[in-house]
Amino acid sequence: MTLLTRATAFLHELDVLEALEAATAVQVVLAREPGRPWRGWVVQLGHDLYVRAAPGAALGTAGRAHLQVDGTRQPVVLAEVAPELHGLLDDAYLAKYGRCAPEKVGAVTSDVAAAGTFRVRLRRATWAERIAEAVDAGRLARRARRAPEPCPSC
Repeated sequence: MTLLTRATAFLHELDVLEALEAATAVQVVLAREPGRPWRGWVVQLGHDLYVRAAPGAALGTAGRAHLQVDGTRQPVVLAEVAPELHGLLDDAYLAKYGRCAPEKVGAVTSDVAAAGTFRVRLRRATWAERIAEAVDAGRLARRARRAPEPCPSC
């Protein structure tokens, strides 16, 4: 890998992390449970991103996942967080989401929510994920090209 290729990949990763951190909420889709996404709130602490279940959302588990923001899916790995970081993360959540309803912010900074906090690491999509994404894109394109069928009663 050339230096230019590595630099380009690094800049792309920074753009992705910046977009994820700027999002108010993300959909987290676990690889093991694709039909059961949960909403998460994202904050940045140092150079890392962290996600917690949004108020009222089910707690997730660590492992391979996708974060969805504005129709874009980013493959990630969710890793458990050391307990000593939870206080710092609570402060980060208060700083970013403090303008929200106090009961929601209280729910996200609770001990229960802290147990469902994960560090977000970007990863490359697997071939199977890339193929599935291409198939889905093809299906959407075919639907868009079809002319609407006339009403049978017309």
